[in-house]
Amino acid sequence: MTGAAAGQAGLVPIDEVARQFGIRASAIRYYEERGLLEPVLRRAGRRWYGPAEIRRLAIIQYWQQSGLMSLEEIGEILAGPGASGRWQQVVTARIEALRARAERMNAARAYLEHVLAHHRDTAPDGCDHFESLIWGQSSPPPAALPTPAALPAPASLATRGRGPGGMSAARDRTEP
Repeated sequence: MTGAAAGQAGLVPIDEVARQFGIRASAIRYYEERGLLEPVLRRAGRRWYGPAEIRRLAIIQYWQQSGLMSLEEIGEILAGPGASGRWQQVVTARIEALRARAERMNAARAYLEHVLAHHRDTAPDGCDHFESLIWGQSSPPPAALPTPAALPAPASLATRGRGPGGMSAARDRTEP
């Protein structure tokens, strides 16, 4: 099949599909290795994809980016309920994980809204509302409890071979 004939049949070569999605062709080949995607045709070392495969790739990309799913989970979901007994378990677990993440994000948003509304000129440290969020109670912790700054650093954070504060640059980053 020539390039023109493939285009007429609605097939798109791997390099063009990769360009459409803003990914490398190697990523598409990796999805194939994982069993998530299969080209319609392989001719002269080139892979060709039809509309159904391109749609499937769009689903994989969407779920990876917005659903925060692993490729294994995506594979289980795309295989459908008849393929394995894990389908419902994976979907249910993903829903619960997303629900928990949304709750944490809503709590963070509410905290920032409180800071904006009540602390335009002062830091929120010491605010009863802020303290209740930290300590999980309606008032600051009893004076008998040590403050986080007074607690000794864990042995795993020893400063030998580490940057300021005893942490490596990689550990300084936190997840959003």
